[in-house]
Amino acid sequence: MTQYRLLMRREVLQQLAALSIAAKTQPGGLREREFRALKAGLRAIANGEEEGFDGKRLGYSPDHHDLRDCAEIKLPVVNETRSNRELGPSHRLLYREFEPEDGGPPYREVISFSHRGGDRPFKEAAARLGRGLGVRLPSLDGVSGLRPRFGSRGPGGTAPVRLPLPPDMRTALAASSGLAPARGAVNAPRHDTSPRAPTGRNSPLGPEPHR
Repeated sequence: MTQYRLLMRREVLQQLAALSIAAKTQPGGLREREFRALKAGLRAIANGEEEGFDGKRLGYSPDHHDLRDCAEIKLPVVNETRSNRELGPSHRLLYREFEPEDGGPPYREVISFSHRGGDRPFKEAAARLGRGLGVRLPSLDGVSGLRPRFGSRGPGGTAPVRLPLPPDMRTALAASSGLAPARGAVNAPRHDTSPRAPTGRNSPLGPEPHR
C-alpha cells in the first residue's frame, strides 16, 4: 500500500494544536472527539486508506467551487438523524495530492477539516486555495469530474488526481530543513508560513508506531 508524506496547511496545524489542548482540558467533549477523528483521518490519508472512509474525488459545477483536484474522506464525530434517519458521518477532511520530485513517496496536502453543515469544509478549502464560487479553473480541465457527484464511485474515484508540485510548494519544500518522512508533516506554502509540524514523541499525533 502506498505511503504518503503529509503537507499541513497553517490553518490545519493551528486547528490540530487547538483540538489537542481542548482534548486534554475537556475529556469526552466534542473537541476531543474532533481531535480523535482528525488524527484518524490524517493517518488514513497518509496510509492510503481513504476507501475505508468513503473517500470521494470532488468536482465542479456552476453552483459550486472548482475542487476537481481535491478529494474528501468522511469522519464520524457527532451522531445526527433527520426524520429517524441516520445522516452518516458528520465531518469531512479535504486534501489533494502531488507527484514527488525527489524519488520519495508522493505528497498529500491537508486543506480543511470541519462539520459538513452548510458545505463548510468545501467553502473553507476553496477560500484557502483562492477558488471563487462557480469559477471554473482552466488548469483543471484535464482533471476528471465535471461536477460534484454523490454516492459510490468505485476504486478509481476515491483519491484525488495526482498533479505536479506547484512552483511555490516546490520552493517551500526546497527551503525547508529536510523533507518530511512518509507520515510526517510540513507546511503548505503561504505568505505567513509557520514552523514545521512536530512529529514523533512531541507531535499531537503521538509517537509513530514501529513497523
